[in-house]
Amino acid sequence: MASLIEREYGVTVSPTTAGRYHKAWGMSAQKPARRAYERNDEAIARWLSEDYPKLVKEAG
Repeated sequence: MASLIEREYGVTVSPTTAGRYHKAWGMSAQKPARRAYERNDEAIARWLSEDYPKLVKEAG
């Protein structure tokens, strides 16, 4: 995170400082859920078989 701050804003902070800022702002490193709860396998399959090929064709 410290390297991102330096790259984007030109401000050098230590990794510890970056971690303290995140903690103070109520942020924490979170592991993503193994699978989205709202996932709809049928809708995904339909998008992959119908909509995505159309997008690829239009993009050329």
